[in-house]
Amino acid sequence: MDPSDLATLTRTGKRRPLWTPGPATLELALEGAAVHRLLPHRDPFLFVERITAVDLEQRAIRGTRRVDPADPLFAGHFPGAPIYPGVLQLETIGQLAICLAAMLEHGGPTPPPGVAPPDVRALKIHTALFPEAVRPGDVLSILATMVEHDEFGAICAGQLLRGDAVTAFAVMEVHRVEA
Repeated sequence: MDPSDLATLTRTGKRRPLWTPGPATLELALEGAAVHRLLPHRDPFLFVERITAVDLEQRAIRGTRRVDPADPLFAGHFPGAPIYPGVLQLETIGQLAICLAAMLEHGGPTPPPGVAPPDVRALKIHTALFPEAVRPGDVLSILATMVEHDEFGAICAGQLLRGDAVTAFAVMEVHRVEA
């Protein structure tokens, strides 16, 4: 990714939503088994609760996650002032981006029967910003866009939003695991 493109994307992504729905946006209500068909993760490490929209022309997706106040990690991060860890915020964005990659590969929100989710691994975090703290009970919108995508891997940009406030922004790169 070109450094000037990254700088421009970062300036935008830390202030306002990465994308807005357009004429090709498909509103969805995918959860549970429908998400499992797109994503290899499972509880307790499944952070995409629902996929609410996708726009294959804009190469963008939206989902949701509620941060469970009963999550035991809050006992230690941080006692008396709980904050959801940034690394898990990045994971949440990355998981939604995997769902988008699967939809782009199959041309729609539902992969053909028997097709496994993309097998990818984190390669690089180009940038990560956390302008607002995420607290127990927060309901977050997750946005992800595909910046680059080919048979070897992908670069995506993503955000977490609480209402209109950007709580996290990241640009990350994954590589495809060879079979």
